[in-house]
Amino acid sequence: MPTYAMVLRYDRRAAYEDNLNEYTRREEIRWTLLTVFILVPAVTVGIIRLVKAQGPMVPDPKAGAAAAEAQGAQVHFKRCKKAANKLNNEVELFKARASQAEKKAREEAGKKFKYRKLTDADVKYNVPWTAAAHVLKNAKNLHNNECRSATESAIGIDGATTATWAKVKKAAKIKDPGTIKRAQQKAAKELLKLFDNAAVDKVKAQTEKADLVLIARANEAVAKSKTARIRAPLASGLFRRDMAIAVGVGVSLAALIISYISVRSSSMRRGRTLVSLRRFANTPEAGLQAAAIVRLAAHHNGGEPGMVIGSALGGLAAALLSQSENSNVFIADLFVAGAMGGLLIGLAGQWLVRALTSVARWRERTKELGDIEKPTIPVALILGGVTPGLEKQFLRYFEALPVADAATVVQKLAAQAEEQILAAADAAAQQQPGQAWPGQPSY
Repeated sequence: MPTYAMVLRYDRRAAYEDNLNEYTRREEIRWTLLTVFILVPAVTVGIIRLVKAQGPMVPDPKAGAAAAEAQGAQVHFKRCKKAANKLNNEVELFKARASQAEKKAREEAGKKFKYRKLTDADVKYNVPWTAAAHVLKNAKNLHNNECRSATESAIGIDGATTATWAKVKKAAKIKDPGTIKRAQQKAAKELLKLFDNAAVDKVKAQTEKADLVLIARANEAVAKSKTARIRAPLASGLFRRDMAIAVGVGVSLAALIISYISVRSSSMRRGRTLVSLRRFANTPEAGLQAAAIVRLAAHHNGGEPGMVIGSALGGLAAALLSQSENSNVFIADLFVAGAMGGLLIGLAGQWLVRALTSVARWRERTKELGDIEKPTIPVALILGGVTPGLEKQFLRYFEALPVADAATVVQKLAAQAEEQILAAADAAAQQQPGQAWPGQPSY
């Protein structure tokens, strides 16, 4: 069976729970709503920026490699052009000198066998090896440098030069005879037979045309490499992008939860203190309730709005300022650092504001609690007993007092303020003797 004390405790708790929201200051509610209004869009924009963040535009390495390859191919083909030009000149010189040697040998044979017709066996001559050696060298250069494939890949296959390229390949396979005279003559005659009717001049023209094409390709590739850009991957630091979002948003939400818990704890503390003192309202200890109101009004607001706003704006600023086309910063790490750094800066700013405005709203807060509790000693009389401009000194003195002494002080302040009001009323009545006060008998 419930006792009277249990019922009384239940009634007090019910009254406290019913009036819990009343002890939350209007300032705390406004700051809580403000933090939510700032937090939601700031975090949303920060997340969107982080999700859409991209690396900077950098030169395309493939375009650079293609330009280097085109330049290398063009430089390499210079050897082919030079070898084809030399081969054309050397073949003409080689054929001319071979023709001269044959003509001279035929003249000498004609003198020797002037009474009969000359046969090929009668005309014996040595093909000049010095000229043939240059032909062999340039034919090998054309073949070894794969000039045919390079030429045909540049401008395509030309039927007029196909046979000549085949002869160049056969000539390149002739072994260098060294200093052996017989081998030299054999190689020289074989070369003479191969290039006797070869269109070496067309091979020369074909390589010159291919060289112009390769120069144009190299210039085009270089020009393209100077302007080609690709999107570089986003730099990765300590945090991945998804981890950064989770940590940054988690910091802001944790700050909001802490702020809400702080507001609720402050309102519960005020309610718990004031509800427990209501029983003294009509007793000689009525000053305890009024003193508690004065003290609670001097305390700063509950909640940590500076942390919430600082964290939200810090993360937003980091997300907005870190994204640049010409930089590749660790945007994920910067987002986390901005959220955490903004939290600390916001907290410091909040405590600075509270330190500077700790007394500015004390009177309003006292009246607000007085309107809720309606103590036996009106808070208006207590506030009237505190000289304007000396609130800080008064509160420093008042909060250092024991509870009983603080109750006595508020009673004295209220009594002094009431005496001053009555004295002012008497003075006003004496200045207007002809005016009757309400309830005053008329004669």
